[in-house]
Amino acid sequence: AMGYSKLAFFHLLSHALFKALLFMCAGSMIHNLKDTQDIRFMGSIINFMPLTSICFNVSSLSLCGIPFLAGFYSKDLILEMVCLSWINC
Repeated sequence: AMGYSKLAFFHLLSHALFKALLFMCAGSMIHNLKDTQDIRFMGSIINFMPLTSICFNVSSLSLCGIPFLAGFYSKDLILEMVCLSWINC
């Protein structure tokens, strides 16, 4: 992170948190579908697992770096600090 080790660690922790949430939601969905991973059976998963589906979508969007989620802010903070530092001169 261009010499900003604390910002890099913050980005690593936020990435790890949302990646873990994504895998926990995926595991919960697979478990509740009787160990099947066939996407054809996942059409109505929002109806019987609404909280898990919402958490899955939020974690996925956060990992993509969508604005107003944690992944965006950690990446944006690193880019802002690099642009304001002497490295950018």
